Amino acid sequence: MIPLHEVPPPARPDPEDDELMALVAAGDRNALATLVQRHQRFVLVTAFRFLADRAEAEDAAQEVFLRLWVSARRYRPETALRAYLRTITVHFCLDLKRKARLTVLSGDRDMSSRADPHRDIEAMERQDALERALQTLPPNQRMAVILFHLEGLSVREVSGLLDTSPKSVESLLSRARTALRERLEHLLRR
Repeated sequence: MIPLHEVPPPARPDPEDDELMALVAAGDRNALATLVQRHQRFVLVTAFRFLADRAEAEDAAQEVFLRLWVSARRYRPETALRAYLRTITVHFCLDLKRKARLTVLSGDRDMSSRADPHRDIEAMERQDALERALQTLPPNQRMAVILFHLEGLSVREVSGLLDTSPKSVESLLSRARTALRERLEHLLRR
């Protein structure tokens, strides 16, 4: 039997996001590093869906975590940190869109692991057509489509991020679907 004074203390479980945010609010950079490690991929994917450029998405992610550091004292644990990060990311990307009039692209084009190159080419053509059609939408419709269809958010969540009513989001989505259907009609007939 091992003497009690030689038994190591039980390992402390990883701190929850709320605990880490409290530490970040107190200026703990290690807690921020843990949050970055834990949520960086989520923020990168979200930013990439809006910006369509890996380098810009990486820059956006850095800015998002810098904003998280600065706003840590305003964070309230009633909101899940992932939702809070999504809000910061979306608002930052919207700001970039307004300032630089960037285009939105989605999807990954890695074809190396696919079996049918003809099907891949057709899929890429459809994806390109969708991306071009998305670019023609007004920014508020484009963002509603991305948040609802690509990010999988509810109408209520989209309305919160776009700072509008759920009814307005439904209207934006309806108008966007109609416009996309018209622009992609040739693909739908194939």
